Amino acid sequence: MNKVFSLPTPAKVNATSPENAPSLRIDLGAVRSNYREMRRRYHGQVLSAVVKSDAYGVGLEPVVRTLAKAGCRDFWVNDLEEAARVRLNAPEATAYTLMGLGNAHIRDFEALGAMPAIATLAELEHCARHAMLGGRRIPVAVQVDTGLGRLGLCEEELAFLAGQPDILDRLDIKLWVSHLAAYNLPGDPENAEQRRRLRDWVSALPHAPISLAASSGVFMADEWHFDMARVGSALYGVQTSAVWQDGLVPCYELSAPVIRVAEFPAGRHLGYRGTTELKRPSRIATIGIGYANGLPQRFAEIGRVRFAGTSVPLVGGIAMNMTMIDLTDVPACVDLATERAIFLDRDQPVEPLAEKLDCAPNVLLTQIGAGTRRIYLDD
Repeated sequence: MNKVFSLPTPAKVNATSPENAPSLRIDLGAVRSNYREMRRRYHGQVLSAVVKSDAYGVGLEPVVRTLAKAGCRDFWVNDLEEAARVRLNAPEATAYTLMGLGNAHIRDFEALGAMPAIATLAELEHCARHAMLGGRRIPVAVQVDTGLGRLGLCEEELAFLAGQPDILDRLDIKLWVSHLAAYNLPGDPENAEQRRRLRDWVSALPHAPISLAASSGVFMADEWHFDMARVGSALYGVQTSAVWQDGLVPCYELSAPVIRVAEFPAGRHLGYRGTTELKRPSRIATIGIGYANGLPQRFAEIGRVRFAGTSVPLVGGIAMNMTMIDLTDVPACVDLATERAIFLDRDQPVEPLAEKLDCAPNVLLTQIGAGTRRIYLDD
């Protein structure tokens, strides 16, 4: 029979307190520092912040308030619902919606004071019709598909638009927007080709500021910066380029408490279908975090966890709300009841894990943020 250690329940801590649950600690001071670092590097006019998808899982409201206090006045979100959240927390800010109108009516954007980044020619025509009925010009941003292929007007649609004064005269185009398909590969020749297309295609259209650079683009030479940069990943300290981006600080720490510790003999199988066979007598801790909190199940195969300063392996796979780790090499003097298992932080950032999983770092950050209680720290 395995030996089980009892862990004392901390005094005066209720069952729903952060001490008893997995948590994603967000350092808002790091978000602010990253914004200022990007502002220092950017040589265009406007440095805007991308806070779509609940600020990449970090939490839209606290991030918007932090950045607004730091001087940010332009934010990018997915849709009208997120734009409303931005406006509530930064009433003087402009909120751009990357999904265009998103099947909403332009009057909904006018009522909120949000700016659609138009995604299709049909949306432009919709806005022009509404402007004609109201006897006024309607402000919009316009997305240009220079190579990514997701959203925006292509070359033929822009050429058609150039010959449609009835549409253009009713719109106040505030920004031409495009995105590099090879944003993470600064030297890719297709980047320069996209930049050329953007300049050429909008040259026959009403003059307006241009936005091409995202986080990685700010680290590129000045000719990539244009008039507005849209910085997302860098705000949260996430690397998005094959070339290392200096000066960014991860803003996250993912940790979870110990639920139970037991000793098992060599040869014991742990986890569903006996995933792990122990090769030595082992001290195993069950940690209160799992795939419901956004942990990929393959983390058990390729990741390690820091516990009381010691890097330890995972065993037995990852369940919905629980993960087991091997504490055999952790000094016996460590008070297990007061320690938490650290899955991600500045010393164990998200990028190496994402590389092993063959996914973008933001995939992990957004799903972990969506599934884990967030705690905010500020300096």
